[in-house]
Amino acid sequence: LADCYKPPSVVPAVLKVVDIAGLIRGASEGAGLGNAFLSHIAAVDGIFHLVRAFENDEVIHVDDSVDPLRDLDTIEAELCLKDLDSLSKILDKEKERVRKEKGMSRSSEPPLSDLFQSAYTKVNGLLEKNHPVQTGDFTMGEVDIIREWQLITTKPQVYIVNMTQKSYIRKGSKWLPKINDWVKTHGGGQIIPMSCEFEQNLVDAGAEGKADFLAECKASAESFGLKGPMAEVKSVLPKIIRSGRSALCLQSFYTCGPKEVRAWTIQKGTLAPQAAGVIHTDFERGFIKAEVCNVEDFKKLHAGQPSMAKVKEAGKYRQEGKTYVMQEGDICIFMHNVSSGKKK
Repeated sequence: LADCYKPPSVVPAVLKVVDIAGLIRGASEGAGLGNAFLSHIAAVDGIFHLVRAFENDEVIHVDDSVDPLRDLDTIEAELCLKDLDSLSKILDKEKERVRKEKGMSRSSEPPLSDLFQSAYTKVNGLLEKNHPVQTGDFTMGEVDIIREWQLITTKPQVYIVNMTQKSYIRKGSKWLPKINDWVKTHGGGQIIPMSCEFEQNLVDAGAEGKADFLAECKASAESFGLKGPMAEVKSVLPKIIRSGRSALCLQSFYTCGPKEVRAWTIQKGTLAPQAAGVIHTDFERGFIKAEVCNVEDFKKLHAGQPSMAKVKEAGKYRQEGKTYVMQEGDICIFMHNVSSGKKK
């Protein structure tokens, strides 16, 4: 879209990633950064769980040895312990709320709702076994209650395995199968192999040296017996970004014109009026309709023109109402009216 319209302003979608210092055993009780770490991680929407799977004497490990499975167990256990602590406070708070509501004394045992007790029992049982809450099986009513508790282990996780450049190029590591088995037995999740060493070398190569560096990596991959697409080596950062957006159930729609092309981020399942409201609250309040085409149709049909003329001729440009569920890659113009006499 930007290449076609060539506007002075281009605003891409953004996924904000915060680097949070590593977690050590005992953090839930204050060891290391302790509660500071846990409060930081509680503030995010999802977790990229970076797992070390490389040996390097110059990069010291807090436990003096490299063992990704031990590290995974440590972090999961500490997060579950923190959630257990939070859960006990949630229970006390709920009891106090019911006491006040029913005018009961502080020493009396209040009757909690069946739904609360069911959700609490399931969550407590999972956490005591060091199983993240997100791995549990809950009813919709229980999910609504648990969502309000904002527990750390309800957050979606993507596991990123940091390997040496050599392992990344040959697409193999002795740890990958073991990590895969661990993830499968701990609720599942996406695993993305990567190499910070490779990514750094790619950046250091610069624009001029990038092609030569990647060609060297491809030749190295072929020397390991890899052929065709398997021998191609490229940055995994775009995949990591896409996986993060997918884990958070995010998607984008676009607005475009001669002045600006912009990607707007919304949750999957968002209706057209709410998507319009992301641009401006007036757009949602006075929503009339949305004129929509998908970016893939535009790419196929626009014939180099910065307009929707060819898309309309092909019947791919349509009008949608208030019940339209936005799709990934929609290009939109929202019609709205916030006054009785003027339409925008």
